[in-house]
Amino acid sequence: MIDILNVNKNYSTKSADITAVDDVSLHIESGEIFGVIGYSGAGKSTLIRLLNGLEEPTSGDITIGDDTINRLSKKDLRQKRQKVSMIFQHFNLLWSRTVEENISFPLEIAGVPKKERKQRAQELIELVGLKGREKNYPSELSGGQKQRVGIARALSNEPTVLLCDEATSALDPETTDEVLELLREIRDEMNLTIVLITHEMHVIRKICDRAAVMQDGKVVETGKVLQLFQNPSHSVTKRFVKDDINDEETTLALDEVRELFPDSKILKIGFVGSKSKTPVVSRVIKQFDLNMNILSGNIKQTNNESYGHLYVAMEIDSETLQKVIDALANDDITVEVEK
Repeated sequence: MIDILNVNKNYSTKSADITAVDDVSLHIESGEIFGVIGYSGAGKSTLIRLLNGLEEPTSGDITIGDDTINRLSKKDLRQKRQKVSMIFQHFNLLWSRTVEENISFPLEIAGVPKKERKQRAQELIELVGLKGREKNYPSELSGGQKQRVGIARALSNEPTVLLCDEATSALDPETTDEVLELLREIRDEMNLTIVLITHEMHVIRKICDRAAVMQDGKVVETGKVLQLFQNPSHSVTKRFVKDDINDEETTLALDEVRELFPDSKILKIGFVGSKSKTPVVSRVIKQFDLNMNILSGNIKQTNNESYGHLYVAMEIDSETLQKVIDALANDDITVEVEK
């Protein structure tokens, strides 16, 4: 559906040459919700602007469907943008127009007759949950309602690809979850391909099928969301995961245990799916007659699967430890010995 092949984007200033996107290659499947995450300056915003031709790559190609975006004429690019739509962090609504008028505006530009525009706007108002707000102006709406208008407007031309540029970062956590759920429902109903950029790992966890992690213009890691959370390999990914899990207090607890009980082994036990809800730890405690201190733990939900981990401390010899690890491995449960 979307192929990004060896794409670079360079800018020249008086003081320096800047590489915003550095040799990025990605393939995004049709119907997928694909996330791109990175800290400020990682290059993710530039990358998403390249996807709809708001920026041209210095080198490389971007293909969406049958069209190579950076090789289209200006006329063909304008037509393509009707099928590659975008929603923005700060909504970008027309403040002098009502909800209905904002949603129908792209159809007006496309020359769609007024009666059809009104009918399509009403369908989208229903879809995004704004029935009764048709005649309201943006100043009369909450942040979440404004973003729903932005989503409806982006869907007016029945796109095949929806680009989300930090679409939830201006919203509170509860409203963020509502908007993410709406995007997932829209993807399922309209068979959209969604590309979402964010600096918030919980957004990736809640909605995306796969994700890419960016740093300094490069993609440093990519994979299924559960894989990124369970086995992050790059330091940036590990930092994002740690922030989402909120492991700071756990780190302090581990340091205290090491100091108080220098002979104890600290284990991180990882669960996926239904295993996160079964009493495997208590079974191992009984089987090997262990004295175990539970330090912390949690269960999180990704788009497709739940996962969790548990930090425990115990005094145990190497031979018994290996038996415990093997017993848990039989239930597809991972064990890491913390240093």
